[in-house]
Amino acid sequence: MNDFFYRFERSITESADSIIRASSDSRIDQEALIWKMNAIPVANGSIYNNDPFLGYIDVAVFTYQMKLFFEEGKGKDLFGEHQKIAIQTLDMLWEEILNIGRDLVPDKDISEGRKLVIEFAEKNPITSSYFVRKSTIPLMTQIQMVEKVTFKGLAVDMSQSLDGLRSQVSSYMEVLPKQVRWEAEYLLNNTLNNPELSSRIDSLTQLLERSVLFIESSPELIDDQREAAFEDIRAERIAVLQAIRQERAIVLEELKSERAIIIGELSEELTKQQEAIIQDLTVLTNQSLEITFDRMESLVDKLYWRTVVLISVLLVVVFIGLIVYKKI
Repeated sequence: MNDFFYRFERSITESADSIIRASSDSRIDQEALIWKMNAIPVANGSIYNNDPFLGYIDVAVFTYQMKLFFEEGKGKDLFGEHQKIAIQTLDMLWEEILNIGRDLVPDKDISEGRKLVIEFAEKNPITSSYFVRKSTIPLMTQIQMVEKVTFKGLAVDMSQSLDGLRSQVSSYMEVLPKQVRWEAEYLLNNTLNNPELSSRIDSLTQLLERSVLFIESSPELIDDQREAAFEDIRAERIAVLQAIRQERAIVLEELKSERAIIIGELSEELTKQQEAIIQDLTVLTNQSLEITFDRMESLVDKLYWRTVVLISVLLVVVFIGLIVYKKI
């Protein structure tokens, strides 16, 4: 599932970027940006669920919901003539999800579970690019009963818990810079495409042009304004530096507290595992000693009876020898 998230994230990003490059329509570019900006965090939250099987079911439903959204739902015309790029990508991701599911059941038959996922997605379609969705927890219970999947029990293992934590942190670290860049790009596009803001920018440009003409005709005013501007810039720089220092201190403090919490949780988990291992070793040792004592007792009994038999035979031989000796 961790590997699938990286394929999901990179496939969606590549498809959205392909649409942006191929399109000359700013509206389509904006929709492609919104797609990757909103879909990847939803998939991240689904896959790195506390219950890995629920994460699988949730991302399977989400993938098929997007597939329906772009094929026949309200998003079928978002990308114009480039719609097939998104649909092909989602078809590929859907097939990968099914292949993962086939590895979870002994007979590789997931037809009933696939049917339940498709029915749930069709009854609860996505209606916008913000991907507001209904919980899939009830669906997970149905699929577990139908397919007899026992994947949930694996989540108890300590090594899987630690690997899951590392995988989730790694995914956040990879996606977060891209998410920030996409959000900034989205904000910039909205600003540039807003008619009211564009008119204000044009007015500001005209005002600046008139100001430049006036300033160029007044050398003394230019010097005064330049000194005032330098002073303002100096003050702004000091204020910015102070704000950066404060923000850095806050971030470092937050990182310290988060690190302390994670270390505490890891220590507690390790302690529990150590106690469990010690208890298991104690039980195994006691069982081994009991088996050894039982075998030793049986061996001593056999040795004792064999010794008694040997002594009896020896006495009989001596008795017979005495009789023979007296006769001679």
